[in-house]
Amino acid sequence: MYSELLQEFVVFMLDIKLWSGRKSLRPEDLSAGGIDITSLPPGSLASLGSKRMISQDALAPFAAIKREAEKLCLAVGTRFLGGYAIPNHAVDDLRGKLDQLQLQYLQQRKALCQNYDQAVADWIDENPQQWSNIIRAAIEPVTSVRRALQFSYTPVAVSAPEGLGCNALDKQLNGLLGQLCHEIRQQAKTAYRTSYLNKIQVTRKALRPIHAIRQKLIGLFFLDPLISATIRTIDETLAAVPDQGALEGVILNQLSGLLGGQLANLGRATVEEQQCSETDDDEVAIDSINNAEVYAQGGPVVCGTSALKWDF
Repeated sequence: MYSELLQEFVVFMLDIKLWSGRKSLRPEDLSAGGIDITSLPPGSLASLGSKRMISQDALAPFAAIKREAEKLCLAVGTRFLGGYAIPNHAVDDLRGKLDQLQLQYLQQRKALCQNYDQAVADWIDENPQQWSNIIRAAIEPVTSVRRALQFSYTPVAVSAPEGLGCNALDKQLNGLLGQLCHEIRQQAKTAYRTSYLNKIQVTRKALRPIHAIRQKLIGLFFLDPLISATIRTIDETLAAVPDQGALEGVILNQLSGLLGGQLANLGRATVEEQQCSETDDDEVAIDSINNAEVYAQGGPVVCGTSALKWDF
């Protein structure tokens, strides 16, 4: 049923491993630091947590690179089967960007390993002296750190095994549209709250998330023809934006309505239907996006919300 759809994208599996720089904190560690462990709550009530053997700042670049890799995949694709469904036209560009991130990651790993002893020594100096031996006892060899920090990715073409049926795969593919709508909703809500909520004027930078959403929808329009209706809505709204200057008044209200109204509810029931049914807390329309103000100005240009009535 979905064999044609599978030809439209490649699944990128990211395998980016981080090293926490932590070990479990034990009662004897606290005892060595002068703490009476008999006063500790039982293990069934509370755990001791962990001890850090290196500064968090020393490991921050690896987490940042991982987040950037995930962000790049989500910019052009949508989550699928534990990875990201990436449209064919975006594969080569994404591979180039991930290769650059992989290089950065490996360079950061090399720098950390070269300066590992000093980084640990600095961390010991930053903490009270009575904990020095506890930190030293927890130190991992640099070879373990190098093995723990890994960056790789694998592009995969998906198909159902011959003769085994594909009902499960069909179900996953059927959920692709819902996953895309969910991601667009979250993206739109974040942009609305950050750049538009309670603003009477915004700079042109506020257009960037709308363009980003548009590009993502264009790349994945093959998931459902009705996505093109939303793209047209975005284009019609952007066409009314002046070529220069700050954004305010009617056009600001239209952009707010587009983000905080239509895109923040993409794939959900219409407003009228939502008023007659229960909604999840994390998917509630944003403060009605100041509807009185928006619609007093003629309301946002809307095309596609009434057609896109999937209720996930």
